[in-house]
Amino acid sequence: MERLSTDGVSVEESDLDLSAATQAFHTLRGIAYATNYEDVLAQHRDVLNPNVIWNIEFGLQLDNRAMRSAQRTRAELFYKLNALLRRYDVLICPASIVLPFPVEARDIRDAVGQHFETYIDWLAITYALTLTGMPVIAIPCGMSASGLPVGIQIVGKPRGEAALLCAARAIEEIIGTWATGKPQVL
Repeated sequence: MERLSTDGVSVEESDLDLSAATQAFHTLRGIAYATNYEDVLAQHRDVLNPNVIWNIEFGLQLDNRAMRSAQRTRAELFYKLNALLRRYDVLICPASIVLPFPVEARDIRDAVGQHFETYIDWLAITYALTLTGMPVIAIPCGMSASGLPVGIQIVGKPRGEAALLCAARAIEEIIGTWATGKPQVL
C-alpha cells in the first residue's frame, strides 16, 4: 500500500467485518457437495479424501432453515461490501492470511494467532469475498522474507469487471514485477 500511496494513489484503511461469512460459506458449500456427490459418497466412500467426506456429510445434515440463513447472510454481506464500494473505487486486501506452506501439508489449522475449525478456514478472506458475488482478482504483490510469492485481492463494484481489470493492471504497473524479484522455482 505504501508503494501505491507514494505513487500518488489515494489509499485509506477501512474496516470491513466479514466474520459472518464463515458459517454461510460452509452451509452453501456443504449443500453443494451433498447435492452433487451424495451418490459418490455412497458408492466410493473408501477412496474419497476425508475432507470431501466431511463436506458431503455436513451438507447432508443441513436443513432448510440453515440454507435460508446462509442466503440471508450472503445478501447482507453483499450489501455491506457494496456500501463500502460506494466510497472507494476498489478494495484491496491480502490474498491469504498465511504465507505459502509446504505442499505436503494438507491444511493449516493454526496461523496468525488463530485456530481454524476446518481445513479451509485459513482461506476465509478469499471465500468471504467470493460469497458476496463481487468481482475479485488476485495479483502478486511481493515476496515473503523466505522468497515465496504473496498476493493481494482487489475487489471491484458489482458488474465492474472492466474497471477492476484496469485497476489491477495499474496496480501491477506501480508495484512492478513481483515487487521484489522472482519466486524460487524448485
